[in-house]
Amino acid sequence: MRGLDLSRGAVLALGGGGVRGLAHLGFLAELETAGVDVRAIAGTSSGALMGALWLLNGAAPAIQKVRAFIVSGLVEDVPDLQGTANHGKGPSLWRHLRHVGTLVRAVVAGPALSREQLLERVGFFLPEISIEALPRPFVVVATDSVTGEEVRLTRGSLRLAVAASSAMPGLAPPITWAGRPIQDGGAVAEIPVRAARDLGSPVVAVEVSEATPALARGGERVPTALFRAAAMGWAELRRRMLAEADSVVAPVVNHLHWADYRALDEAVDAGRAAARRFLADL
Repeated sequence: MRGLDLSRGAVLALGGGGVRGLAHLGFLAELETAGVDVRAIAGTSSGALMGALWLLNGAAPAIQKVRAFIVSGLVEDVPDLQGTANHGKGPSLWRHLRHVGTLVRAVVAGPALSREQLLERVGFFLPEISIEALPRPFVVVATDSVTGEEVRLTRGSLRLAVAASSAMPGLAPPITWAGRPIQDGGAVAEIPVRAARDLGSPVVAVEVSEATPALARGGERVPTALFRAAAMGWAELRRRMLAEADSVVAPVVNHLHWADYRALDEAVDAGRAAARRFLADL
């Protein structure tokens, strides 16, 4: 990373991670303070939501918008499989789910959201404008539910695009876009480095993924073993994606449950700390 030239700004690849994605706002707040020009953003899932929210408002208003959402009545605790709130503590199977969610789906409990419910929550954050109306180039990364292909959304409804990238399988249905059912971008591009590279360079990737579950007693049980094996596969795919970035920033949030919205301040502070380390190392 030493020698990275940010004199002409940077292109950001903001990864998904549910509530962990709030670290993106802390990271962006420090870039604002340092005067680093963010020339363009590619975002997946919560990275898309936080990136769009920042582009429209700046860091401080974006953080206040998240606070308002938490007390809005749209927030509910996500139960574990036994029906009790977990908040990231204990051996709930939710902690092994590696499909990345946005803040929207991370804070909503109960059965799968309808398309309308998902759009209502995304609409709390984002106005009904087009992607191309944003002040900087912006790409929302999603997944084609039929083919498994990465889908890059660069024009059309910002709200609909972010909802599509946030539609976690099992919690929200795919969103139809130009006749294609598309869903959570984290399925194939958890950190959208290649999409960012097509916007310019240098590419700074911000990774807010969950840690691979530790091998513990009972790890041989079928559900736990399957989740852990899948997590290791995703971790390797993530490593290969990040290898294509010019620099990688990893806020210390991988211990946070993707649905623990109470971790707002912790996640934002982790993003700020990671940004300060990143800038000091340049």
